[in-house]
Amino acid sequence: MTILQLSLFTRISYINIKCIKECIVNVSSKNHWRKFNKHRYYATTINLKVDAQNVVSSGLSDISGFENIHLHDFIWEKVGRWSNHTALVCANTGRSYTYGQLRKACGKLATSLRKNNLLSGDTIAIILPNIPEFAIIILAANEAGLRTTLINPTYTIYEIKRQLENADAQAIFTFPAKYIDIKASIEKNSKIKLPIIIVNDGTNASSISGTIQLNDLIRDDIEDFSISQKTGISCEDTVFLPYSSGTTGLPKGVESSHRNIVVNILQSADPIFFPGIEASEHHQDIIPLILPLYHYYGLATMYAYLRIGAKLVCLPQFSTENFIKLFENHRCTLLHVVPPIVQMMTYNERITPRHIESVRITLTAAAPLGEKLITKFQSRFTNDMNFMQGYGMTELSPFVTISSVNTSTLSCGYLLPNTQMRIVNTRDDTLGRNLGPHEVGEIYVRGPQVMKGYYKNPKATEETMDRDWFKTGDLGYYTEDGLLYVQGRLKELIKVKGYQVAPTELEEVIRHYDNIEDVAVIGVTHENYGEIPKAFVVPKSGIKINENKLKKFVAKHVAKYKQLGYVQVIESIPKSAAGKILRKELKNL
Repeated sequence: MTILQLSLFTRISYINIKCIKECIVNVSSKNHWRKFNKHRYYATTINLKVDAQNVVSSGLSDISGFENIHLHDFIWEKVGRWSNHTALVCANTGRSYTYGQLRKACGKLATSLRKNNLLSGDTIAIILPNIPEFAIIILAANEAGLRTTLINPTYTIYEIKRQLENADAQAIFTFPAKYIDIKASIEKNSKIKLPIIIVNDGTNASSISGTIQLNDLIRDDIEDFSISQKTGISCEDTVFLPYSSGTTGLPKGVESSHRNIVVNILQSADPIFFPGIEASEHHQDIIPLILPLYHYYGLATMYAYLRIGAKLVCLPQFSTENFIKLFENHRCTLLHVVPPIVQMMTYNERITPRHIESVRITLTAAAPLGEKLITKFQSRFTNDMNFMQGYGMTELSPFVTISSVNTSTLSCGYLLPNTQMRIVNTRDDTLGRNLGPHEVGEIYVRGPQVMKGYYKNPKATEETMDRDWFKTGDLGYYTEDGLLYVQGRLKELIKVKGYQVAPTELEEVIRHYDNIEDVAVIGVTHENYGEIPKAFVVPKSGIKINENKLKKFVAKHVAKYKQLGYVQVIESIPKSAAGKILRKELKNL
């Protein structure tokens, strides 16, 4: 066993933290946070384990005791401590729920779902923007033993129809503006048990004939969910059925169990990574829910902070205007984002350091960020805010690595507890061999957060798994100090005359070219070379890009086989909700 030594910072005992926090009257202010943070961490040495086969194990102690905990019980474990604190508030309408109100509404809805003939193991679909009621529905479904499939509310009728049918959904929660599309998507769907359930999103839309109102399912006269109704719910049951991004094919339903989610929250809650502070008499973290809750990163953020009594501010529709207004009305303490939001904050001069002066830490995930953008972001917001990155995916519930406040901002951080990783060679000469530090290959992951499999798709599950190892399809490498660096997607690699070219490498070079707002690179067919790189660029407003000059700029920075063959100027780069470039759509342009 080879031991790689690295210096990290870990938190002192929870007992001492509690004492420190009680001495601070207003820890949410930046000055008090800095004082608190000095005591919160102390230097220690952690042994990162790499065995003779180059299998990398987390240097953090394994966690245990998660095997028999239901997700809803885990979230409600300490709710009595902050029952009068605000749990959720809508950034647009101001309607809100305290933790006591939220817990009560969830119990009543769980009862209503069971009484309406939805049985343990049945599937409901949520097609909603980020509104407080999203949390009520999803937690009630967890408690009632139901599976929940999450659908992007901007999907077309065709996309909704496909997911509802593939997920075997039997009930649907949506909002008034989406009703017509939902109705059209289930015209011939015989599996739907209930009329469409309409959630009042604050638009004061009139009741729709033939539907059920969510408010009627959480009335005061409905009893709370009883213990006897909970029988038959296993921690290994599928609790979520989100669909993968589909950047490498049709979306596939990912089966995640109570156990998968609970363990990943516990893994991410290790004091080295987790920036949140439990609510108390004098403090409550304020978290903007700007990431879509139908995406696993947004969902994981919601669960992690509900568990510690934070105040979650829901943003139903993302725009620069709404983003600014949210931060003007709420002194948010932590910020979870994806790369497009980092880019917007960096280049939009309407967003100033004043807006995020109370933010302690910004954590970004879903896609790697380049050095140029991180540097610009940090130079704009110099208010002692720490910047962190994380890595994961839907199939991994979702996190695998997270950086700490003292690691390189370019890395995606350290392996979470109970997690192992292999970097596997993708070259034909030594295909499948595990690689060592600084060698780029496909990232394989093993741990209790790995999904159960793809729903009704054993072939796809088999193709993605190497026994109990999940093949991520992402390229990356690790360093001697245990940090993971993600380089791009394996299937996005461009092969020029047999050489591999990573699109992300070229994208980073092009971002250093003046007047480029955004960029994406793909490989296109070439008669002699097999493929050559093509760049899609978005110029800054009012600027015209000279394609030949851009090609010459890139040629100065990369080997000949990596040079651009084509440049195309477009208005925007197509991206998923998680901020990943949809290269498949670019190939169709």
